[in-house]
Amino acid sequence: MPRKILLHMYMTLDGFAELPEYPELTPGTTDDFWEVMWTGHWDRVDTLLLGRKTYERWAGFWPDYVDDANEHMRGFARFSTRVEKVVFSRSLESATWANSRIVRGPVAEELARLRGLPGKNMVVGGGPRFVQSLLAQGLADELYLTVYPSIVGQGKPLFHVQPDPDHYDDIVPVGAPNRHDFRLLEARGLVSGSVFLRYDLQAKSEVTKGAGSPHVARKRPRRT
Repeated sequence: MPRKILLHMYMTLDGFAELPEYPELTPGTTDDFWEVMWTGHWDRVDTLLLGRKTYERWAGFWPDYVDDANEHMRGFARFSTRVEKVVFSRSLESATWANSRIVRGPVAEELARLRGLPGKNMVVGGGPRFVQSLLAQGLADELYLTVYPSIVGQGKPLFHVQPDPDHYDDIVPVGAPNRHDFRLLEARGLVSGSVFLRYDLQAKSEVTKGAGSPHVARKRPRRT
């Protein structure tokens, strides 16, 4: 089976790739989060794909938690240290975290090479700009997305937004520039109040056609 590239991302209700802090009121509040995002499938992952900033943050944090009392923190620290870490950067001078290497050439070429090698799936962890680049080039297979029930008002947008003067009245017609439709594979409400969504990025979702469909854009007079 071909190796897949999975995007693991987090987003607030207003579209920012930020992590709001919440008090863990009862034990087990985050168990299902860890399951859907990581522990439920990390035995099928052997590579992390990271941009420079994410790599520097993770390399300076996770190695200190390999013996942490929290089972989730400890488990991820050991997982992330064990697997191969491919860092895409032209400026990073060295990658000293165990099993790390730097790739300075074109991302698409390296990902095509990795897909052709024996192995398990590869996960992109963090880095909105890196994720946006992969989405724009159609290089990822699935999106694992946790949506937090918070509006934070500022931060790094998860998706790159461009103005589109060709649609109006809040309707984005089928086939509009920069619109991408994906197929939903899984949706799950989490104990914390967040929502987990998993999408197939290569299989396009079916857009309902016909009269009365909420997806059909109708001609309306352009506002003056």
